[in-house]
Amino acid sequence: MNSLDFEYLKNHINTADFFGSDSSLANLFLLQNKYNTELKIKNNLLIRYYYGNENRTGYGFPIPIKAANTATPTGLSQEWLAGALNAIIDDAREQNRPVQFCLLTQEQKNQLDSCLAASFPQFHPDWKTNRDDCDYIYLRSNLAELPGSHYQKKRNHISRFNRIYGSENDGASWEFKAYPENDIAADILEVAGRWFKEKEGDKDQVLQLEHESIELALKNAELLGLRGGVLYIKGQPAAMTLAAPISPDVLDVIYEKSYGEYEHNGAYAVINQQFARHMSSFLYFNREEDMGVEGLRKAKLSYKPTMILDKFYCGGL
Repeated sequence: MNSLDFEYLKNHINTADFFGSDSSLANLFLLQNKYNTELKIKNNLLIRYYYGNENRTGYGFPIPIKAANTATPTGLSQEWLAGALNAIIDDAREQNRPVQFCLLTQEQKNQLDSCLAASFPQFHPDWKTNRDDCDYIYLRSNLAELPGSHYQKKRNHISRFNRIYGSENDGASWEFKAYPENDIAADILEVAGRWFKEKEGDKDQVLQLEHESIELALKNAELLGLRGGVLYIKGQPAAMTLAAPISPDVLDVIYEKSYGEYEHNGAYAVINQQFARHMSSFLYFNREEDMGVEGLRKAKLSYKPTMILDKFYCGGL
């Protein structure tokens, strides 16, 4: 898909009831090459097919294009979903591949099961889940306020940061600037570049692709509805974050980087809190999956997710 296709999707895609990071417009745009995703607009819906490993091979849940008669007060209508499944089955036949699904949430899996039982009884999916694919969902207000004993360690990290760099109310040598309200794209890239160099990203193809996607995101910031910010310490950009909406209620935090002494002195905790405070129009933050990386899983769990959004997949039906 090219940028004109995504301009159309920006104005017509309907993800109002979606929570998964895989269905944000930004992720669809930025990761179509990294994850070898095939995207098609057909029959009033967006069809996604992922060419990945076992748990990331298959069709994503169909995403409706805004139109009449696609939804009921409690979600997508059975009639619409049956039509969408017919379109997916036809596409699978045309491409000579099995009908299989991946990255479906529990609710989407249940909707699909109900529709299959009613309209396609010949299909019997054998669902599985992979913990590495599950998204972490947080109440934005919890990340902004860090309330109660559960967040004591996070408040301690911020207190240590303030002892080193000064508190907000006592001569702080740091500040947070929001994006795109401020013209700070170059500083976002500077942080990303310093992080990339520290991690020796030129030796890792995955990190190279991610770094390229940050540059691509900023070049298409308006199209993708990017939000973000930079944490400055003594005028030096020390941490960055970039995010994009999944729905009016859910914001997908795609990138968060810091480096050097700042990374070890609490910059991640501070930019996380500052950004959450700034994004008060959203109810939830999706901070994506941990990919099975032990340190990343520990860090995501330490912020006490409101839910861990399970993702399901099945082989050919």
